[in-house]
Amino acid sequence: MSRGAGAMPYGFTFDLRGLPRSFFQELLKLAYSLKIHRRMSHAARYLVKKFRVQEITGLNLLEAISLFEDLLEIQVLNILNRDGFMAAGGRKVLFLPHCARKYMDKRCRAEFDPSTPTYRCMSCSPDCLINQASAIARERGYDVYVLPGGSCIPKILALRRYDAAVGVACGAELKLGYMALKRLGIPGQAVPLLKNGCAETYFDVEELRKLL
Repeated sequence: MSRGAGAMPYGFTFDLRGLPRSFFQELLKLAYSLKIHRRMSHAARYLVKKFRVQEITGLNLLEAISLFEDLLEIQVLNILNRDGFMAAGGRKVLFLPHCARKYMDKRCRAEFDPSTPTYRCMSCSPDCLINQASAIARERGYDVYVLPGGSCIPKILALRRYDAAVGVACGAELKLGYMALKRLGIPGQAVPLLKNGCAETYFDVEELRKLL
């Protein structure tokens, strides 16, 4: 979550939407066990083989293991930080990636505020992930920032004091974000992208709803 706009945290693209729901249940189960036994590479290799990740996603073995090591670590961090996050009062913030907007051109009516910087969602498309996530978060009292890059986060946190934070991004970016929050003493939760890229990225809105 610390890279600038347009930077790709992975040297490859992925789309995990074709994996069965049981895969993500297994991911969470392994994450609980890894709180004690942090053998990320072994667990990632197990997931890749059991669910035929290479065949479903087209990733090679090293790419798949690298990706799922990050996903497992994010799940572990979510578990370890959950109590502190739930106990936090005061102001909470949600950071969303602008690449998950339905449109990346003028059809998107989001207004860009360069002083923050953030896009302000104008709710123009009901089926837009950013619109859906923003609506859920605002109903629960969150401030929402739709970011052109993770490098915007330190500036936002410097301008406003938040007591808890949630981020949506690639696993590699989320790990960096967790490190930044730890330095500031802010408990966090994270939702990893299931499809990366510079546009039409995807995350599970229902998973986000559960975390908020």
